[in-house]
Amino acid sequence: MAAASALGGMLALAGPAPAAEAPGAADDNAVDQIVISARRREEKLQDAPITVSAVSGRVLETERLDRVADYAAKIANFAALQQNARVSTLTVRGVGGNANSDGSEAGVGLMVDGVFLTHPGFSWLDFVDLDHIELARGPQGTLLGKNTTVGALVVTTKAPSYAPEAMVGVTAASRDRRQLRVNLSGPLVADKIAGRLTLYGDTGGGWVRNKADAKRYLDNHRWAVRGQLLFDPNTRFSDRLIVEHYDTREYNNYTPAVADPLTYANGAPRNGWARRLATGFGYTPSYDVEDANFDAQARAIARTDGVSNIATFKLGDHVLTSISAWRRFHYRPNNDSDGTPYPIFRSGYDVDVDQYSQELRLASPEGGAVDWQTGIYLLKQEARSNYRVRLLSKATAFFVSPRLPDAVLEGVEGDQIGVADTTSAAIFAHGTWHASDRAALAAGLRYTHEDREASNTAVSFGGAALIGRLAPYAAYRAAVTGPDYVVRGRREDGSLSWLINPSYRISEGVLAYASLSYGEKSGAANLGARPGDRIIIDPEKSTDYELGVKTTLAGGRATLNVNLYRDTIDGYQAPYIDPAGATARSYLANVGKVRLRGIEAEGAAQVTRRLNLSFAAAWGEAIYVSYANAPPPAELTYAGAPPTADLSGEQMSFAPNLTGNVSARWEQPLAGGLHLFAYANETWRGRSALTPLSAYARQSGYALTNAGVGLRGQGDRWSATLWAKNLFDKRYAIGFAGATSITPYAAILGDPRTVGVTLTARPF
Repeated sequence: MAAASALGGMLALAGPAPAAEAPGAADDNAVDQIVISARRREEKLQDAPITVSAVSGRVLETERLDRVADYAAKIANFAALQQNARVSTLTVRGVGGNANSDGSEAGVGLMVDGVFLTHPGFSWLDFVDLDHIELARGPQGTLLGKNTTVGALVVTTKAPSYAPEAMVGVTAASRDRRQLRVNLSGPLVADKIAGRLTLYGDTGGGWVRNKADAKRYLDNHRWAVRGQLLFDPNTRFSDRLIVEHYDTREYNNYTPAVADPLTYANGAPRNGWARRLATGFGYTPSYDVEDANFDAQARAIARTDGVSNIATFKLGDHVLTSISAWRRFHYRPNNDSDGTPYPIFRSGYDVDVDQYSQELRLASPEGGAVDWQTGIYLLKQEARSNYRVRLLSKATAFFVSPRLPDAVLEGVEGDQIGVADTTSAAIFAHGTWHASDRAALAAGLRYTHEDREASNTAVSFGGAALIGRLAPYAAYRAAVTGPDYVVRGRREDGSLSWLINPSYRISEGVLAYASLSYGEKSGAANLGARPGDRIIIDPEKSTDYELGVKTTLAGGRATLNVNLYRDTIDGYQAPYIDPAGATARSYLANVGKVRLRGIEAEGAAQVTRRLNLSFAAAWGEAIYVSYANAPPPAELTYAGAPPTADLSGEQMSFAPNLTGNVSARWEQPLAGGLHLFAYANETWRGRSALTPLSAYARQSGYALTNAGVGLRGQGDRWSATLWAKNLFDKRYAIGFAGATSITPYAAILGDPRTVGVTLTARPF
């Protein structure tokens, strides 16, 4: 959307905003504007004729918006599902990626300090010590690292500074939550080398107590460190090296049961999770989401390491930029997958990802009739995903019958080892012709070639030898584990992405723009493929139209921006059932077409020198234009029912029609250089569902309120803030998992009310 300074122009909540340069007579009450780089050049947000939103790092820090999912409090039509490090995905306009598929890429890209991060698990990180964030909407293939179909989140951290800086922040909050942040920056060699060190820790906060062992689930137990060096010996060359590590060990793998039908929709009895528990153990499960009673849950472990280097060379009036990077992602889930106090089974994906990338970009000088950028981008990714199912002592009673010996399944492990290796190379060019002082035409083109190789190997092992008196039970084990197999495939693809983006400045305070763009999300590796399935599927193809206007009003004291969009995605990647197949089994495939269309608006006003108001809102529809062979919900899988569901014409899963937020910030100087400040933010989302055909796993519309009040000292040397997130303690789900024959409908829960106090000191 036309992301004017409604978000990016939010004033720093704990400090006075500088007057921004604006059309007309600027004054001390002008709305601040963030300098963005979504087009790989620095420009004011309000001057960029593209659909982009931005939020300053100061606002994120002050309002306690620590995680990517929190950004929705400032950006409409954006959400992030972050159950754990693997089940993470970003969505724009209701569409994102496949949160459970390690072989597919996201429709919404993530770029951190110029590095495009491929795997959805990288979006799990808490990005701290930020300069700002940007959300660019629509296909972003021509400039932002790699092809995406609906947008890209651009995160920019603070660079080392030659002026000494120090910040220490400590937080104490509800349920024994503790946070520590430390930022240090300054010169190491005068005028030559500067350094920056960022430390972050977050513990406690668990709010669901497990009956079996009294552990608190949905807690925080994470830390991170980032070190940077800036080598800046002269005006012709600079080099920024970033080394970072993130570590989490949390009970974030808790997804409580919310329902499990005992009968099908036609009234026939259904032998699902709840009935199996009743038959095998005489156990009636609870659907109270805070009634946890797990016997085998352990902390999920995730680690991310990264090294990147940004080198800039001035070649005459031109600038050559080199961005080299490596990222590694490691995840071990340790799930209790049966969700009961009985030792039945554990399952989850052990994931390891290595990513190497190199970008070279040459940019012309600015200010001429034409400015341009061109370059190459290289990527290699190695992904390993092992879906491990470990059967415990009571697995036989649950999966087969309580009348059979435990030894039939006890100790058996089934693995599906998926491997996806991708090599990608692209050449790109982007330029803008300034036809006059008012009119400009931007265009971009990118060609990408990819070579993707994938395999899925299924194997089972372990357990007692079924010989002698146990020999008759071998068939039961085989029916549960299935046969061993290997599926392999390789595919090379070439694709073009392009952009046409005219703009016209109607007056000094009104900028109109349009864009037509096309992009492709890479073909996915189906790491759950079985014999007969395509292991590498086709790309998604997105064609997007944008029409927007950005206005600066009242001499720079207010902004109002409106954007219309229409995006059609062909070859949409989603679960699919082959109606001619021997079994009604779903797998990842190109299922048809989806359409996104709507209107987005946002604005900000510096009402007085003390009061700032802003809003962002979006209404839209995200529908399946054609999706004929979708997996039906569990209650519609009775004997004689159609093997597939037709979702054509239905609203997409987890895609509300209405999203938005409204914010207020107030500040009052006091005696002695003190400042009293306060903020409030209301965020809302419309209703959504796992699938429109099920009566289960639905979330009604809801609103969340964040607020804070604080005091800061002269020169911002210290501050104390009392804050609350989800002030009115709204209980809601941010996602759902569908029921199967062995698992119930389950919810991914949003955070309850959290109240805390943050103390911050800046010694220098």
